[in-house]
Amino acid sequence: MNPSKTIIVCINHRANPDVPSCGARGGEAIAQCIESVIAAHALVVGVERFKCLGMCDLGPNIKLSPSGNFYHHVSLEGLPELVQQLSTD
Repeated sequence: MNPSKTIIVCINHRANPDVPSCGARGGEAIAQCIESVIAAHALVVGVERFKCLGMCDLGPNIKLSPSGNFYHHVSLEGLPELVQQLSTD
């Protein structure tokens, strides 16, 4: 089944470690956690790892498609509930 919704996760690692980036703040772990929650609950939601959403200062960031809603300062602790909520929105 082709998902109608996608959660886009920024995994950008900037070349300068002194400049904030979603990847350095756990973007890959967030993508993995989202994928695990989707699989565990058999949700029809896609996940895309994206190199930059343009807001690393507010990261880690995720974006919903097709709605375009952004979520900033995402943490692993709240992801299971957030993913389930996003799958029904």
